[in-house]
Amino acid sequence: MSSSNARPVFGILEWLRPGEEERVERLIEDVKAIGATELRTGISWADWHTDGGQDWYGWLLPRLAHAVNVLPCFHYTPPTLGIAPNICSPPRDPKQYADFLDVFITRFGEHFECVELWNKPKNPLEWDTTLDPNWLIFCEMVGGAAHWAQKRGKKTVLGASGPMDAQWVRLMCDRGVLQYIDAVGIHGFPGTFEFWWDGWNAKIARVRNVLLQHKSNAEIWITETGYSTWRHDEQAQIAAFTNVMSAPADRVYWYAAHDRDPGQGIDAAVSDERELHFGLRRADGSEKLLMRLLRQGGIDAVDKSEWLSAPAVHGSKGREKPVLITGGSGFLGCNLAHRLCSDRQPVLLYDNLSRAGVEQNAAWLRETHGDLVQLKVADLRDAQSLAEAAQRSSAVVHLAAQVAVTSSLTAPIYDFEINARGTLNLLEALRGMSDPPPVVFTSTNKVYGSLDDVALRLNGERYEPDDEHIRSNGISENQPLDFYSPYGCSKGAADQYILDYARTFGLPAVVFRMSCIYGPHQFGTEDQGWVAHFLVQAMKKRPITLYGDGKQVRDVLFVEDLVDALLLARKNIRTLSGQVFNLGGGPQNTTSLLELLDWIGDLEGEKPRISWGNWRPGDQRYYVSNFSKFQTATGWRPKVGMREGVERLHAWLEEFRGIAADRESLATA
Repeated sequence: MSSSNARPVFGILEWLRPGEEERVERLIEDVKAIGATELRTGISWADWHTDGGQDWYGWLLPRLAHAVNVLPCFHYTPPTLGIAPNICSPPRDPKQYADFLDVFITRFGEHFECVELWNKPKNPLEWDTTLDPNWLIFCEMVGGAAHWAQKRGKKTVLGASGPMDAQWVRLMCDRGVLQYIDAVGIHGFPGTFEFWWDGWNAKIARVRNVLLQHKSNAEIWITETGYSTWRHDEQAQIAAFTNVMSAPADRVYWYAAHDRDPGQGIDAAVSDERELHFGLRRADGSEKLLMRLLRQGGIDAVDKSEWLSAPAVHGSKGREKPVLITGGSGFLGCNLAHRLCSDRQPVLLYDNLSRAGVEQNAAWLRETHGDLVQLKVADLRDAQSLAEAAQRSSAVVHLAAQVAVTSSLTAPIYDFEINARGTLNLLEALRGMSDPPPVVFTSTNKVYGSLDDVALRLNGERYEPDDEHIRSNGISENQPLDFYSPYGCSKGAADQYILDYARTFGLPAVVFRMSCIYGPHQFGTEDQGWVAHFLVQAMKKRPITLYGDGKQVRDVLFVEDLVDALLLARKNIRTLSGQVFNLGGGPQNTTSLLELLDWIGDLEGEKPRISWGNWRPGDQRYYVSNFSKFQTATGWRPKVGMREGVERLHAWLEEFRGIAADRESLATA
């Protein structure tokens, strides 16, 4: 490397197959967005000889080279693996392999500077290098191809052999191959596949010592590394990336840009689940946290967020136990954590940071409150991590969830695993404690279904109940449960599990069935956080889609009032445990969708444009919370009126947009 402080050149490794043109385009877009300049991909003898194989590579290499520097990796599988000789078998003699390489250099050489001679011996130390003809053929093959590639003006890379890298390089040096090699590739997957690991520095030092002993000036490249998030541990993926990008190597290729889809093609035969989850994007296209950080500012953004990959600090004697907030970096959790830390109470944010923007909430909390804020980047499905967090907490506020009805319709199993199974994981962790902390759980009004049994009438641009008592007070806890949509079922199941564990096992727990919450630090979407979403769309002069007729009525509650209620529930857990409370802004803080758009028009000076969609499954034409039960028990009532709250959220969004614009201009300066 040119400097001891220099980072390795950053690239991506992705294996591509004929017919994946659309995937290639997505890959190029992502590679450019994260600041990678290099791409390593395979050149397959078998693919070349299939129908359309030559046309595939004729399209692929120029397309990739237009966007990034390409490292073509030429596959070779030793004949000892028992591959039957046919037109799609790999070459079986040195000249055939060199000829294959020569064809690519002749036809496509303008599109790449280096070639990698990739090999995968079972274990070179088990070969008798003096007697085994396969070993001799292999060395002759690699050496001859490297020599020829250099003569054709290409730099050469010796492919990696995994844990035996140093020994492998020594053997190749002894056979004289390294005189034709410009860079030596090594690889490793610490935390995923390596059973014994002493760090990149030590691994690279062993290889470098061999090169020095043989007077080789070859560079050292990490040609294959990554971290599988099969256990949903994206925090560890960031740590693995940070570690390898500080390694004393000249280049790093990170595997991979995209998770593999287990239901398609060759991936359908994968038996080890770890192999499916190395990507920066999940198979459904959503971004993992490392991807989001890289998109925000490349490797610098990952370095600046290094605390995200640090383990949460365990409490020590004399230090107050933290309040565990699942989903603690989200909109609700961020506001609750801010209030607690402002009162000098430590918090532990348990969050998988899967929702775009929430890592900014975590960073803001950390900058504002320092070590009072600890973060555990983990998933509710990781029962062990969740139990460890719960067992050292003073209280638990369970906010983490899959929050959208629409998402539950497309991915009901994921919705169940997060909302129902994730809640059960938490309850089981608490049930095993001798003195479990109090739990406050945020459920949803969707457990009441579409409320078709509540007769409604139109009053201008809003629906209202025929029943005067409901019209004056809202929906009470006596409303029958009627789960509708997978989201309603999963949240309803969690709701009932919380109440039953309080009754059956004596866990101190309270359930809030909430209406619409809004306020600062909310990154609203069409599916959830609709008040903020409406404001953001209006501020960007974009149309707002209304599903149904826009006359649906909701009560809205400012987030600071919700935080008051959460803290009161914790304080009064002895008298409230085992009960459920409807919570929202109540009849004094209601709006129809159309009415809210009128108010937003007043704020923006222009009414937002509207597009229309069909009614969505389970959509309630009317829901207003009757919070009188909780008010009677604690004296709580909303303090922030709707108009004031919307104005405060609007002001925060304006400020946030200004800060984001300043950051973007600095990043591109």
